[in-house]
Amino acid sequence: MDVKPANVPSAEKSEGSLEESKTATTVATDMNQELYVEGRDRLVSSIDATNEILRGLRQFNKDQWILRYPSTSEASESTSPLSVLRLDIKLGAVPKANTLVDSLEKSSVGQLLDERMSRSLQHLKSLRVRISDTQSKVLVTGDLNSGKSTFVNALMRRALVPTDQQPCTTVFCEIHDASRENHGVEELHVIRDMNKYDVNDETTFTRRGLNELEQIFTEEEDAVDELPVLKCFCSDARKTEESLLHNGAVDIALIDAPGLNQDSVKTTALFAREEEIDVVVFVVSAENHFTLSACEFLQNASNEKAYVFVVVNKYDQIVNKDKCRRRVLEQIRELSPRTYEEADELVHFVDARSMCESAEGDQAEHFASLEANLQDFVLRRRAKSKLLPAKTYMERLLGDILFLVQLNESAAQEELAEARRALSKSRPALASCESNSVKAQRLVEGEEDKLVSSITQSTEETLLRALDTIGRGESAHASVALPAYPGLLRLWQYAQDVRSALLASLQAAVSECESQARGATTDAVAHITQAGEAFLPPGTELPKCVFVPEAMFSKKPGMTALAGLGVNVDVVQVRVSDLFDVQHHFDMVIGATERHSKTVEERSLASPSFTLGLGALSLVGSHALSIRTITEAFVRLTDILGSRAVRRWAGPALLVLGVGAVAWVVSDMPHAVPRNVGRNLRKELMNGTGVLALPGHSGMLQHSKHVFATMHGMRVNREVRKVLRLASWDIQEKFRIVITQRRADVQKSEAQEKLAETALEWLLQMASRCASVQTEIPSTLEGTTA
Repeated sequence: MDVKPANVPSAEKSEGSLEESKTATTVATDMNQELYVEGRDRLVSSIDATNEILRGLRQFNKDQWILRYPSTSEASESTSPLSVLRLDIKLGAVPKANTLVDSLEKSSVGQLLDERMSRSLQHLKSLRVRISDTQSKVLVTGDLNSGKSTFVNALMRRALVPTDQQPCTTVFCEIHDASRENHGVEELHVIRDMNKYDVNDETTFTRRGLNELEQIFTEEEDAVDELPVLKCFCSDARKTEESLLHNGAVDIALIDAPGLNQDSVKTTALFAREEEIDVVVFVVSAENHFTLSACEFLQNASNEKAYVFVVVNKYDQIVNKDKCRRRVLEQIRELSPRTYEEADELVHFVDARSMCESAEGDQAEHFASLEANLQDFVLRRRAKSKLLPAKTYMERLLGDILFLVQLNESAAQEELAEARRALSKSRPALASCESNSVKAQRLVEGEEDKLVSSITQSTEETLLRALDTIGRGESAHASVALPAYPGLLRLWQYAQDVRSALLASLQAAVSECESQARGATTDAVAHITQAGEAFLPPGTELPKCVFVPEAMFSKKPGMTALAGLGVNVDVVQVRVSDLFDVQHHFDMVIGATERHSKTVEERSLASPSFTLGLGALSLVGSHALSIRTITEAFVRLTDILGSRAVRRWAGPALLVLGVGAVAWVVSDMPHAVPRNVGRNLRKELMNGTGVLALPGHSGMLQHSKHVFATMHGMRVNREVRKVLRLASWDIQEKFRIVITQRRADVQKSEAQEKLAETALEWLLQMASRCASVQTEIPSTLEGTTA
């Protein structure tokens, strides 16, 4: 597969034929140049459109929709449908892109894609600068000791770059035409910051001599700082049409790079500069073929450069040349299929050292063929060497973008359908919860009003009966007994003990009402909770509140029994009326005409007692006499006393009557005192003179005829209602939580629906724009020499 040298016009041809041939070549070159410029301009326009699309996609990924990445179900582990935007996440030395991406969060994948798109935007920027630049950059790279520097010296026909059996090139060394770029001065520029470099500003570089190149390599070999870039300005002694650096129309920068597997820092730097390169000349040793680092570099370069110029060096040292050629070409077919298709022009088997030592023989012929093809590829076929890589990169980038857009378009459609399915369930569920909440609230309020009314009425009726009971001088509760009568001499203490006992019995009655209220409230709370929760959605897990009945009617620390009963301290003090209730019987006498206005209970409490003196004599049967009756009786008594016989027996009779009355009063004292005390106590509690009014309810108690019973009824009402309100609030709180959850589900699905609709609309527009630019790219190179 030896490649023959380029055809040279023979000496037998006439001078006229030579001139015609030169003229035709010049015309063809000019036409090709015009087509090249036209194709370049169209390609720049496509780059700008692609740049705008990628920026929009990146912003979309940041602000609106985290882009999905193809999973293992959409790509095999070894092959990804993406090339430029592929996320190559490595685990050890084996790429596991898709499987590792599958395990990442969507936000993490979005960030990785953002970084990849950012690098692609920078690459597009470099592409635009590169194809707009009239200069072509040729990168000579390869593995360590593959003979890159020797090959560069052979191209330049001079020992320019130092060579050795050990690696020499440690930094990037760019070789430029001194006559075109540095006023014909041969020298080195050591540049630390390429962004600030200006050939006319000596502060941006350090000037060194060409003979110091090997020394500079040695100085930078162990450098820990960022590696410099060397610009080597030299002159080419060959004619313009033979020169590689300048052929009269296009300038070339020849870049000698450090070996790929020298160290990770230099390899990374080489990968970073690859985007600035128009043509890659890959030097591979015929002894070692393509190493892993070489394969990785070529695979990465294939994202943009379909064609790579391959130089198989040290070929003369191989004994079985056919075997070597066959194995190298097989590797090239896998790494760069397009290069393999044009292997006659792009793959050359030479020995650069032999060329440097002798410019004659077969190697000189092979090397001349290599130079001719390289010059033709770089200079005259610039559409392939300079424009085609940019076109290839954009085609692959746009293919990746379109794939991601279509993938996310499908994802958006799925999320939209999922959101609408969720809304079809969550919206009715929310409406049902809100309706059930209203129903539960009405049910609970009805139960509350019913129970509070019943307990309040029961409490008031019970306490009214208790007051009637103590009004008769009896204990209001079976658990409290009245004290025994201690005798006449301790009559005052007896009255005190009776009053305390009656109050204690009343306290017991109140406590019994509270106990009944607790029991009824406990049942009501359980019923309200059960009834309310029946309206909650099935399977709702919510914390349950625990009702403690003992906490109802709890007394404040330090509160006395009287204060707990709601009566004044004075109520416990004995009155004179507790012993001799003259006022009561007098009222009964003078109020006989008004007995129709008395209640049945008040009349039943009135019993004759000789403690009232004349009042007892005015009682006939069980009815109090009127004033007229008393007057008539007095007149008759006067007539009787006017009789002499009556006057004779009046004294003894009155004495007997008085003694009998006193004896009856003394003997009735154990019964009269409880009646008097109970009657007075009932009266004080009924009219409210001995009652401590509830805060905020004094106005309501003033209009009540049964202040004590009403007060405790209101107290029980308030306590029970408070507990039931808490139970009601607990039910409503559970509904509030469930409704909040249902509303959040609806809002989440609505937001997902809106996001998916917006994303779908945007992605459809982006797919259309991307497809439009894709169709324009092939036309950018139409008519140019490929």
